[in-house]
Amino acid sequence: MKPDVDLVFRYNLLILLMALIFLLLGVPLIGDSTWGRAFWRGGLTLVVILAAMATQRTKQMLFVGLLAAIIMAPLNWITLASDKHYLFLTACVFESVYLAIMAILLLVAVIRKHLATIESIYGAICAYLLLGLAWAMIYLGLSLSAAGEWTINGVSFNESSELGEVHAFSQMIYFSFVTMSTLGYGDMTPETVLVQTLTWMQSVSGQFYIAVLVAWLVSEIPRRQTYTSFEQRITQLEAESTEKYEPPEERPQDDSEDR
Repeated sequence: MKPDVDLVFRYNLLILLMALIFLLLGVPLIGDSTWGRAFWRGGLTLVVILAAMATQRTKQMLFVGLLAAIIMAPLNWITLASDKHYLFLTACVFESVYLAIMAILLLVAVIRKHLATIESIYGAICAYLLLGLAWAMIYLGLSLSAAGEWTINGVSFNESSELGEVHAFSQMIYFSFVTMSTLGYGDMTPETVLVQTLTWMQSVSGQFYIAVLVAWLVSEIPRRQTYTSFEQRITQLEAESTEKYEPPEERPQDDSEDR
């Protein structure tokens, strides 16, 4: 017996959502120890693998997604033992691109087949969190290189700062989602041209996501309910007409009439 594809898709989305919440909310609670750095790398690796499982609907695409995740996972863990900034920046860029692609594929799957269903709610939330995480990884890589610099409450934050990776990751998660939601508290501001450009690009993409996709989902839900109600009414009328209609009885043919 083959498993229900939609049910598997729903469970994969739910597990991915739980892993994203665990990563985004759990990392700020841990310190910058070796165990803390291993914890957030493990959570990120788990999200990368679950994203590949949730977004791929065919065996071929699932194989490609998992293969990319398996290639990126060692690169992520190598940076735990290496202090080279260019290696850490490379890992962050690859993971950011991968997460962004997974978010786009997830949106395509939701819009094509699961619009106005429970899967669309899970998918929209997961895609939003994946996009925010993707931007945060770009910022994290830049923050530990000379190309990125921020000011936090008037204090410069760049590669020369004494903040550890876990604290820096938490700061970039905060900056990413504040930027994407256009809250703009002003306590953390970009100082380099590259980071400023990425910031306004993320702000525009975040507004586009909320304005277009959420509006689409909200407008599609009552339309889908009306269409479902119409189909149910047609089915009910067909059943009633079938019950009322009785085919005429066939009379036996009289041989005398033929004569």
